[in-house]
Amino acid sequence: MSPPPGPIPSLETIRALLATRVIGATLHVHDEVDSTNRLAVDLAQAGTPDGTVVVAESQTAGRGRQGRQWFSPSGGNLYLSVILTGTNSPGIMTWIPLLASVAVVRAIQEVTGLSTRVKWPNDVLAYRDGHGRKVAGILAEATGGDPNDIRAIVVGIGINANMPLESFPEDLSPIATSLLIETEHPVDRIRLLATLLLEFEHLYAHLRTHGTAGIRESYLPLSDTLGKQVRIELVGGGQTEGTAEAIALDGALCLRAGDGTVVEIRAGDVVHLR
Repeated sequence: MSPPPGPIPSLETIRALLATRVIGATLHVHDEVDSTNRLAVDLAQAGTPDGTVVVAESQTAGRGRQGRQWFSPSGGNLYLSVILTGTNSPGIMTWIPLLASVAVVRAIQEVTGLSTRVKWPNDVLAYRDGHGRKVAGILAEATGGDPNDIRAIVVGIGINANMPLESFPEDLSPIATSLLIETEHPVDRIRLLATLLLEFEHLYAHLRTHGTAGIRESYLPLSDTLGKQVRIELVGGGQTEGTAEAIALDGALCLRAGDGTVVEIRAGDVVHLR
């Protein structure tokens, strides 16, 4: 299974399909960057408009959560970052990464028909043979001098679109997948991008106008973590285990430990135990 030939998405071809008013109204398209998030942070600090989007064909230093590298070869995947400056309310900002995962799931469903799930907080998984494999990842970063001076949220999204199995490094092939592998059909990346940005815009507008309740209601049915026994690998070291019981009002994962106490986890890596 080889990735289908296709042109590098250009500014003109993307704009021709965009139906958004804010997300992607300002658009930067590159053949190669070190990191779309790094470039987006620079643009945010320079005062770029709300909804600016950076798209790249490849990244030489793509980043995932917890400082991990995001494998970002050219030839058929989708790498982008969205800059949001329209809100600086902490209660809203914590939902931005989860909002992005809902937009990704909806866009994949719309374009490919594939149903995916979300491992808290925002890893998008495709299930096959009872095993979930990561098909998309999201990294949200705040810019500004301190938590009380956040000027923008940069949301990086990577979707494995047209990558064949043999292109994955050996350590990733058991845990990662692509839309091409799961559907056995090539994906129109420009349509996927346009659909993703439109879904993102609808959710972002709802968040700004109505608050987090509607986003939470959209996220909960997509969660693949709630109700499962999980291990949380905490930021800075250490781990804890329990049952993923609920999503708090600020997007935190509520974990019921073995002694019956409930703790709220706001950062960490989730491992599903069963």
